Amino acid sequence: MSWGLTGLLIINLDKLTNHLHLYEDEIERLQGMISELKGRMLENLTIKIGVTAACDRDYERTRRFFKEIIEKDVNEYCSKINHGVKFEFIIKNNNGTGGQALENLYELKNLGINIIIGHPWSSQCYVSMSYINENNMLLFSSSASSYQLARSDDNFLRLSPDDMAQARVIAEMLRSQGINAIIVLYIDYEWGVKLFNKLVNEFSKYGGVVEKAIPISRPWEANITNCLYEAEASAREAITRYGSKSIAVQLIGAGESALIEIVRQAKDYPTLYDLYWFGSHFAAKNKGFIEEAPEESSHLKIFSPLPTVKESPLYSMLNERYYTLFSEPLDLDMASRYDIAFIIARAILEARTTDVGKLLEVIPEVASKTFGASGWCKLDENGDREASDYEIWGYGYIDGRVDYIKYGLYDGLRGKIFWYTDNPPRLTHQTR
Repeated sequence: MSWGLTGLLIINLDKLTNHLHLYEDEIERLQGMISELKGRMLENLTIKIGVTAACDRDYERTRRFFKEIIEKDVNEYCSKINHGVKFEFIIKNNNGTGGQALENLYELKNLGINIIIGHPWSSQCYVSMSYINENNMLLFSSSASSYQLARSDDNFLRLSPDDMAQARVIAEMLRSQGINAIIVLYIDYEWGVKLFNKLVNEFSKYGGVVEKAIPISRPWEANITNCLYEAEASAREAITRYGSKSIAVQLIGAGESALIEIVRQAKDYPTLYDLYWFGSHFAAKNKGFIEEAPEESSHLKIFSPLPTVKESPLYSMLNERYYTLFSEPLDLDMASRYDIAFIIARAILEARTTDVGKLLEVIPEVASKTFGASGWCKLDENGDREASDYEIWGYGYIDGRVDYIKYGLYDGLRGKIFWYTDNPPRLTHQTR
């Protein structure tokens, strides 16, 4: 190859190299512009978030809570951190039905709204699952607790603990009262069986055993007497091995009348009637026990867990504002709606997008860093609240009449029960 041709090739190579540098500079400039545009995508923008209320009564308090407190607080937060973003919450009424809940999702989707705070009821969430997953929508519930909704890899999140989470709370209640063996009376259907099995697993971790498991099936009236007779015989036998203070009766059911009837008839079975009695969360603050079996409920106490907020300065301040509006204390459901609104807002601001797929990646981290009005908002692998406090409720006499009594608190972060110091005399096994 001649020197002239070689020189020409070198010159052309230099030109190509210069062009390449120019292209690289242009690519870098364009990438910078793209980055800047992405940063500006959410500036001077009003983002609409859907909210669904369960029924008429829930709609009124939800509408006022979001418009008079939550929307103002979220937008004030955005203003303080110098974001030009504003949030507007569009509230819909599910009218107590799954059909209307689904119809509301259709309407919100047509409005271009893909992020929904709702639904409050498990039944409404259940019928909506396919639609939200197929249409790239996010549904974030404050109070739906059905174990059937505990699924990973979907577009459904919730700040409510799964119904089955109470098993570890019940097991800790039993352990903290020195109970080594239980006689379980449970309603014989899927929910009752699943909670029973979960409790067996949790209680066994403490060395506890199920002395007798007695399923209660329909018809209630024909079976309750036989169930109590069987439980009485089992209790007499168990006492010879464990002693009366180490045996308890555990009720499991979803508020069926059969449980109330069992309590009403319990006084006819002296061995059972002298034991500790515990319940699942449907037995907590259940007016049926007071109205139909007040004396028996007061005697047995029926210590039962009920999810609650974690007390904090934020909760106290928000509770004062909420009480001013509604003349009732802020509960876990409404406190969780407040927290969900902030989690969603922070996730959108952090991700700089309203894309549901991206938000589903960001929200778990944002939630894990949020200690809100309801407590710590960390989610588990199914997108459900990982830990919650539970109040321990039972029954007793107050001013001459039977009423609900709060006997203790389960600390979800510590996994421990704190029984209150003014427990009735029957609670002799004090742990704190």
